[in-house]
Amino acid sequence: MINQENKDNAAKEIPLPIDTDREQRASRLEISNKGYAGFWIRVLASIIDSLIMGIPFAIAYVTLSVIFRAIPGINYIIIVVYLAIITYMEGIKGGTPGKLVLGLKIVDVQGNLIGIKRAIVRTLGKMLSGSFFGIGYAVILFDRKKQGLHDKIARTYVIYMR
Repeated sequence: MINQENKDNAAKEIPLPIDTDREQRASRLEISNKGYAGFWIRVLASIIDSLIMGIPFAIAYVTLSVIFRAIPGINYIIIVVYLAIITYMEGIKGGTPGKLVLGLKIVDVQGNLIGIKRAIVRTLGKMLSGSFFGIGYAVILFDRKKQGLHDKIARTYVIYMR
């Protein structure tokens, strides 16, 4: 038998609906107040990434290709590992080492880290951005929210953390 007191407590525990539109507007405002990272700061982040990650991976690529030349596809495995590390860093850490050093962060519309699924979409989008003479990256120069084609595809933003 259920007593009246348990019914009253159960009724009090029901959560009230949340105004998600208001929360999204507030988080969008927070993103825009921090500022979107433009083209040139992102180029600098890429240069830093090349020094921190690109050069060591290039050396590993050449070395392993020579040592394991009898294994077909070893080159592709190394490239996939590199892309997996970049995708992990962007999805879970908020950016590549270059972006993090410069105080940049990759977020979604709510200002949250993008996660692995969205980072995979963003990584695939970067391949498209680099196609056709890098026009997908050049879009950053003219876009109000400083999004490249890959950011638009993945619905991400690169913002200043500070």
